[in-house]
Amino acid sequence: MRLNRSAAVLCIPCALVLGGCVSHYRVPSDAPYAMVRVTTSTDDRTTFSVLDPASCPKAPWPLVLAGTGKQLAAMGRDREPDMVGSSPEPPSRTRERKVAVDKRIYVAVTSTAAPPAEEVRCAAGVSFIPRTGAQYEIRYTRDETAQHCSARVLRLEPRGDGGANVAPEPTQLGFRALRSEYLCEAR
Repeated sequence: MRLNRSAAVLCIPCALVLGGCVSHYRVPSDAPYAMVRVTTSTDDRTTFSVLDPASCPKAPWPLVLAGTGKQLAAMGRDREPDMVGSSPEPPSRTRERKVAVDKRIYVAVTSTAAPPAEEVRCAAGVSFIPRTGAQYEIRYTRDETAQHCSARVLRLEPRGDGGANVAPEPTQLGFRALRSEYLCEAR
């Protein structure tokens, strides 16, 4: 069997992703952190990636914060949720992660429509400045055809009953996120 060059170019990234060579975002275990719950309105593949603008003008390398949908098996097991309140989405569309604090974090959210829909990607980016011990939620919404999407950051304030008061995060900013180099262009 003979593979053409374009097939080989497509196979290499797929092998890296499936082989676990994806770079993941991590907060050092001894560092202060905030918690973020990421949610998506779709069962299709959705990836939440952190971009570091320090690499600009070279395009930032995305570090995977979380993934949902049909790629879930490749993303590993998730721990039990322990943030305040409850997610507006089912567990398969929700993840909770630690993020570094006191520095603006840039999160690009990308999703791909599943067949039989045409292969279309939709992406939205948000940034905010997490504070130590605080809890946040990034809500990503997308239409069925992956033509329109948005992301927003909400701050979760604990209530005595275990629930949370939800308010827009005042430090949030949006950016174009379909390609990581857009972050550099926006600065």
